[in-house]
Formats: sequence, C-alpha cells, structure tokens
Amino acid sequence: MTSDSRSAETPSRVTALRAHGFRNLQSLEFEPGSHFNVIHGDNGAGKSNLLEAIYYLGALKSFRGAKTDDLIALDSEAALLEATLEGGPAPHKLRIDIGRSQRRRLQLDGKRPRSTSVWHRTVRMVLFHPGDLILASGAPDKRRAFLDRMLEQMDPIYGSTLASYEKALRSRNRLLKEERTDRRSVRAYDAILSKAGAVVGQARRRLIDDLAPRVVRAFSDVFAGDTPLGVRYLPRVEPTEDAIAEALERSFDKDRARGFTADGPHGDDLELRLHQVGARHHGSQGQHRTIVLALKTAELDLLSERTGRVPILLLDDVSSELDRSRNRRFFEVLSHAGGQVFLTTTHPEFILLENDRVDFQVEGGRVTR
Repeated sequence: MTSDSRSAETPSRVTALRAHGFRNLQSLEFEPGSHFNVIHGDNGAGKSNLLEAIYYLGALKSFRGAKTDDLIALDSEAALLEATLEGGPAPHKLRIDIGRSQRRRLQLDGKRPRSTSVWHRTVRMVLFHPGDLILASGAPDKRRAFLDRMLEQMDPIYGSTLASYEKALRSRNRLLKEERTDRRSVRAYDAILSKAGAVVGQARRRLIDDLAPRVVRAFSDVFAGDTPLGVRYLPRVEPTEDAIAEALERSFDKDRARGFTADGPHGDDLELRLHQVGARHHGSQGQHRTIVLALKTAELDLLSERTGRVPILLLDDVSSELDRSRNRRFFEVLSHAGGQVFLTTTHPEFILLENDRVDFQVEGGRVTR
C-alpha cells in the first residue's frame, strides 16, 4: 500500500447509525469517528452485536449465521437499521426493516434497490472475527465464499452469473437423484453450467492472481517473518466452456450413480500451503490465525485498488489474536490504509493506537462515548 496508490482512493465511512430492536442494543444513535473506533466492554455487553449491526448493513446477513428472528430483540416484533454512508460522489442513506412476520425491506436513498448486487457494491466491508479461522482450517466451500463475496463487491455481473450457475446446478442435481434419470433433461443444463461456470472460474482465477502476492506479502511482513506461504487457485476443472462441458459429459454415469454433479467450479479451492504442505491440515492454530488476517489485509488492499474506495473494516476481538509486536505492526498497516475501522475488545489498552481513535463503551446494550 503505497502513498501514491492510496491517494486516489476514498475511504467509505459510516457517519451515523441508528438501530432499534436489534439484538440487545438499546435504541441507538451512534456517530462513529472517521478512522479507528474502539468498542470495548465486558463479554456479553453487546460489543459484537454492534459490530454485527454494522456488518448487516453491508452484507445483508449476520456473520454469526443468525436467522432473522435471532436478530430481533426478544421484546420486539421488528428491528430497524438506518445509516448514512459517505465516501462516494454523494452520501447514501441506508435503511433495513427486519420483521418476524414480514419480508425484509431495503431502502437505498429512499428507493428499493434493483438488486442485492447494487447494495453490495454500494456498501463495501471487510470483516474479521474468530469464526473466520475456518478459512484456513475448514473445507473449500468457505474459501470459495470468501472469493465470491469479494467478486460481488467488484463486478456488477458476477453475482448474477454465479446465481445462474448455482440454480442450474441445483436443477441438474435434482434430476440426477430421480430413480429414472432422463439423460436429455440433465444435458439441458450442461450448456448453462459450462458457460456460467467458465465466467465464474476465470473471474476467480484472475482474482487469485492479483490477491496471492498481497496475501504472501502481508503474511511475511506483518505476521510470520520467514515462514513461506503459498497461495494459488486450484480448479476442479479448467475454467473454459469446452473443458467444463467435456467433464460433465464424461462424468455423467458417475454423477447419476452418486446423485450429484461432481465437476465444475463448485469444487474449486483457494489452496494455502506452508512449507509446501497444505496449511489446512498441517498448520497450527496460530498459523491459521495469521493466514486469515493476511487474507483480510490483502482483501482490504485489493478492494481499495479495484474500486477506488477503501472498504470499512470490522475486527471482532482481534487484539486477543496477536502478540504485542504483531499487534503493533498490524495497526501500522491499517493506519496507512486510511479507512474507517470498527474493532471490539475487552481490553482497550491492548489496542496499540495512540492517535486518531475514538473509544466507545458498551454496557448492557447501551453505547456511550
């Protein structure tokens, strides 16, 4: 992140947040600072609930995997989130109504957005929370979701192409499970899977080509010294229409026997290797932690460069994940990035920032500055 490249990038910033009926948060009128916002309090006070409310405004989902009813306060039938977002040509007004007995309603600048892709490109965020360690230690689907979320924030057509692929895949798999599988009916979906799958796979490959050196640099410079990290794209099938179509045709009998489609970009992986062996099974928990933080640092850097706007960064209890020296180096990198940061901690003194920070205390769901 050089000063020359960063000068052309404008930080996205939440300048005001209002929440009502969300989790245990008391009716909230929240005006965060423009750079580091340190949110502290005891366990169970509501720190992560505040972070979740901010994240929901961008991702339209909970980073805890919570269902809608879980987001609404126990004594409420509905929850409301409103925010003002600055950093683009003009401020944006965001509003989300969440109800127990009605569909969620979104308003972007007073109007219903044309699609969730429009919303995601308006509100760009990067999140780290302890559950993200599964990116290094878990199954490939978590890493694919990480890549897809990045691409949805950068590419206006990626989300719809991925949705078309996944819809066709579900339909093909449903036919494969039938007792008497009609081959022509199954093949009808192969053209969609080949065309959309090639777009998805090639977009992921280009993304990883750009992301990988940034991950390696962050891992080496900030987190792990001389430990070598390898990052590369590992496709199930070469991402071209012809290769995917050929794989689907070749594996038809096996797919019918197992009742699902094996080949295609739904089997891709982002391969992570330490000392030339897979980090998933051979890395320590500490190494998994530093790999994921390197991924998030690279994500912030790449989204900033590709979109011209520095995303909002959310860090849930990151200070407990790092020793003192790595903690200091990490926050130095974030200071140079120049974006708005929200971070939670039980010990604000562990956040090694002396300037440009605003502290908020959370107690019993009430937020005070």
